[in-house]
Amino acid sequence: MSNPLFNDSTMQGLQYALNSLTQRQQVLGNNVANAQTPGFVAQDVSFEDQLASILNGTGTGMGTNANTGMDSNTGLSVSNGQPRVINAPDLSSTPDGNTVSLESQMAKVSETNVMYDALTQLTADRMGILNTAITG
Repeated sequence: MSNPLFNDSTMQGLQYALNSLTQRQQVLGNNVANAQTPGFVAQDVSFEDQLASILNGTGTGMGTNANTGMDSNTGLSVSNGQPRVINAPDLSSTPDGNTVSLESQMAKVSETNVMYDALTQLTADRMGILNTAITG
């Protein structure tokens, strides 16, 4: 995607958002898998502020690989313009200190799926418009 036609802030934002939502699904899956683990703290992926700066033209979603930090629980990138994995405990916790609410996590999974599907459709629509503009 080195062509400026395909690498504007909208396309960068769409790519960054889709990648971030993919990471969020992985983290939510990890939360569900650890719903019975004593002391486990639910996590989420924070990317909305970086996405806003990409869409405003003041940031980039492309992090460098040299100093990219990795989350010890999920192995996901957490720095250098990449989505950050953060602790996001649900409102309730069990007596053993686990903060994962399966109902809350499944609602987040559904919400993330809807957002991913919508962004995928937007990307396909944008590519269709560019295709029509190029081919006539």
